[in-house]
Parts: sequence; structure tokens; C-alpha cells
Amino acid sequence: MSQDTSLPTVAPPAAEPRRMHPIALLATLAAAVVPVMSVFSVNVALRQIGVELGASAGTLQLVVAAYGVVYAALVVIGGRLGDSFGRKRMLLIGLATFAVTSLLCAVAQDPGQLVAARFLQGLSAAALSPQVLASIHANSEGHHRARALGLFAATAGLSSSLAFLVGGSLAGSDLGWRSVFWINTPVALLVMIGVARYLPETKAPTRTALDWTGAALLGAAMTLLIFPLTEGRATGWPLWTWICLVAAPVALAALVWWQVRLQRRGSLPLLPPELFAFRTVRIGLLVAAPVFITFGGFMFVYAFLAGTHGLSPLRIGLSLLPMSMGFFAASMATSRLMQRFGVSVLAAGGVLTAAGLAWIGLVVDGFGATEVYSMWRVAAPMVVVGVGVALLWSPLMGVILSQVHGHLAGLGGGLLLTVMQASLGFGSAVVGSIYFGLGAEHAFRWTAFILAAVMLVVTPLTQLLRPRA
Repeated sequence: MSQDTSLPTVAPPAAEPRRMHPIALLATLAAAVVPVMSVFSVNVALRQIGVELGASAGTLQLVVAAYGVVYAALVVIGGRLGDSFGRKRMLLIGLATFAVTSLLCAVAQDPGQLVAARFLQGLSAAALSPQVLASIHANSEGHHRARALGLFAATAGLSSSLAFLVGGSLAGSDLGWRSVFWINTPVALLVMIGVARYLPETKAPTRTALDWTGAALLGAAMTLLIFPLTEGRATGWPLWTWICLVAAPVALAALVWWQVRLQRRGSLPLLPPELFAFRTVRIGLLVAAPVFITFGGFMFVYAFLAGTHGLSPLRIGLSLLPMSMGFFAASMATSRLMQRFGVSVLAAGGVLTAAGLAWIGLVVDGFGATEVYSMWRVAAPMVVVGVGVALLWSPLMGVILSQVHGHLAGLGGGLLLTVMQASLGFGSAVVGSIYFGLGAEHAFRWTAFILAAVMLVVTPLTQLLRPRA
């Protein structure tokens, strides 16, 4: 009787999930910080910019809005360029152009040059921002990817929170407001070294279609709406402002028609209509847009008012620090709160934001006694606003994409980024126009009350996001 002497088969060890090189991950996260900081830090330097360049209030609104308009219109295009030609390549191109356009902002000699440079800066941000998450997804797997995404969320929250303080510190120093822009150049160049050396190149198997027509129509609709709102009051509302306002919904209707037409032809539109078949996307964006508009508008009018009443950029940044701390602390707890209380967290965020805005409106009109006194007066309501916005901002993004199928996740993320950037840019224009249009002694108070009322209207809409049985 023969005996089987073969060795037992040993199963090969399971492959370790792919992970990014630590320096590559650090460089990629740092790349995400650069455009985020530029969105918010410029607000605290607006007064200095207006005084030195002789910029009107409407032009200062454009300094904020121009960045948001082009960022919103082209961020999806930037993501698809990365898919087609390489995410690492587009990230390096975006960082390089961001460094150059930041220098253009820093050396601007008149308001027109600064607005044009901010437009170009938004273009470079649209090229680099989408590559961050795409690179994390393409270069990591399993628990390594989950950890990297967690670090990305924490980095985004921390940079948003500290942008006001960093911007105020730079603009309030002897370097002046120009340092808020040129500091981006050495940071971007340093990040480029890490990306070039350690981040692998990745791209999609096939090239992705680019909807340049959709991007142009979106940019046109936003420009036709924002430009007359910022310049109309100062110029006495001439005929061209009304023509633009009438043309804006026409451009928006043309965008919708073009997106539907592309989808029916089997092409990939800029803002895929199929995403709106998901209930959380439809209702979530209806909630998200006024939240982002309110936050962007509040930041503009608060920073403008504080600068008008003599607060230095550093003091403005310090007065906003309690809001930043409240935002960061609450954003760290939102995941656990959502698991326990569900979308009720969003409602709590809306109520807290409304209460904080109304509270700030009651106390800020008294700006003037001393800078320190003014800062301490707004500390408590700023914390309330920061906590409220965090309870809305972070969970809302997850809820909006919760029903979107995996193969559409990238498109959903692009749609969300577009709405967020468009709303932030639109906020400075529309809320600023409300504030300047009131022209009364308590203009800021009434503006804050209007924003609080908007948040109270938004709050019950969050309950429509409850999962259905």
C-alpha cells in the first residue's frame, strides 16, 4: 500500500492592502490645504486691500467671488483632466500655477489686476484640488485608505479653522496684506518636491470626456448674476446690470438643457442629471446651498465691518478664532453624533447657527470701544456659530452622497464641490449686496438676522433627509 509523501499545501499569505508612502500622503494632504486656506484667509485682509488699492466695496466682493466662480465652474473638469492625463501630473501643474498666480495677486497694483489674478488663482485651485482625493483612492486600499481619508477630513477641518488666524497674523504684520498671497508660493513649491519624489502616477484606464460647454455655461450664469450684484449699487444700477440679471436664468436654463442633452447622447455632462434621481442629492443640495451661501456671506460682511471699525487683520483673525475652535471640536464629534442621533444632528446645527448669527448681530453693532473688548464680546456667539456650522457641514456631505452608487461616487463628489464653491462665492456677492443696500445704522444687525432666518427655514428641510423605511 503506497503512502502519500507529498507536502501539505500552504495557502499564500494574504496581500497587504496598498498604502501611500508617508511623505506622499503628507505632501498630498498639504496640497489640499493650499486652496482651502486661500478661500478664507483673504477675508481678514479685505480692509487693508481696499485702503491700499482704492478698491470699492463691490470690488472687494469680486476679490472673493472671482476665485469661487472659476473654482466652481472648472473643478469637475480638473478632476477629469487628472483621470485622463495623470493625477500626479495635474497636481504638479496645479501647484505650480497656484504658486505663480499667488505671486500675481501679491504684486497687483490696482483692483482690476487683483480680481484678474484671483480669477487665475481659482483656475489653478480647480486643477489641483480634485487630484487629492483621487490620488488617495488610487494609491491606497482597505484600512490604509480609511485612515488616509480620516486624515484628509481632519486636515480640511483644521485648515479651514485656522485660515482666519493665519491670514490675520500675516496681514497684521509688517509684511501687510500681500503676504497672505505670496506665502502660498514657497509652500506650494515645497509641496511639489514631495509630490514629484514620492507620489506615484495614476490615471483612469480610458480618457474621460470633458464638458467644456457646460463649464462655460455654469461660469457665465454665475458671472451674469454676481457681477451686477456687486457693481450695481455703486454704479446706480445702469441698464447693463438689469440685462445681466435677466440673462443669468437664461444661461442657467441653457446649462440644464445642455446637461440633459449630453446624458441622452450617452456623453458625460459636467453636472450629471442622473445624480438628481437620488433623493438625498436633491434635498441635500437644497439644504447645502443656503448653508454655504450664509457662511460665505457672513464671513465677508463680518470681516468688512470689523475692518471698518478699526480692528487690525490680526484682531479680526483672533475674534474669529473661537468660531474656528468650535468648528474643529464639533467636526471631530459629528461621526459619533450621526451614528446615535441621525439627521437630527443637522437640525441641531441649523438651530445653533441661527442662534449664533442672531446673537452676533445683537452685539457686533457696538464695535468700537476697544479691540479687545470687541473680541471678547463676540467670543461666545462665535463658538455657537462654529459648532452649528460643523454639525451641518461635515455630516451633510456624507448624507448627500449616501445613496449614490459606487461607480457614480466621483461624479457625486464633483457635483458637491461645484455647489459648495459656487455657493461660497455667491454668498459674498448676494449677502454683501444686502448689507451695503441696507445702508442703515444697524445694517450688520439686520443682515445677521436675515441670515439667521434663512437658517431657520433650512432647518426643517434637513428632516426630509431621514432614511425611508
